Amino acid sequence: MRYDPLGKDLALVVIDVQRKYMLREDGTPKWDGSGVDRINELSRMFRDAGRPVVFVRFMGCRDHCAYQGDDGDDLVEGVDVREGDLFVPKGNMNSFLDSDLEAVVRGAGCNGILLAGTVSNMCVLATYFGAFDRGLTSYIAEGACMSGRTEVDRAVELICKKLTLEDVRGYLAGEPMVGPDPW
Repeated sequence: MRYDPLGKDLALVVIDVQRKYMLREDGTPKWDGSGVDRINELSRMFRDAGRPVVFVRFMGCRDHCAYQGDDGDDLVEGVDVREGDLFVPKGNMNSFLDSDLEAVVRGAGCNGILLAGTVSNMCVLATYFGAFDRGLTSYIAEGACMSGRTEVDRAVELICKKLTLEDVRGYLAGEPMVGPDPW
């Protein structure tokens, strides 16, 4: 079956890949680097295709975070950030609530988002549903959303519209997608 999932202009939105969420109290990583590697690969693909990459960071309050270092708001080591990437600070679980994310996404000419980042079942999921409330189509990037529990990450991928790396590659190349509808 052929379908065009989109007819959408997507921005890659990377949520909260920050030290305070991705490090233990002692500063060691909570997860292996595969999620960050996937985020970097998606970021490269989007940049190469001239599509926007947006990093959203939860600023301030760390009451719910194991890592309490002064650099907790910084992106975790290994995340590839480039000139031209966009940044949006936030203060809520839903990255759209009381932030400029919608204006940044729409200002970049996009009417949809592909989500990656942390924490899958919290900020990523809240932002996924928040996008629909704003008339934006939302997708989850397979293997690029992290919670620290594989079964939770897979559950989020099951209940959301998910795009695989192959789906994204085809989308960015302008090819119609082949296979089951991700909905």
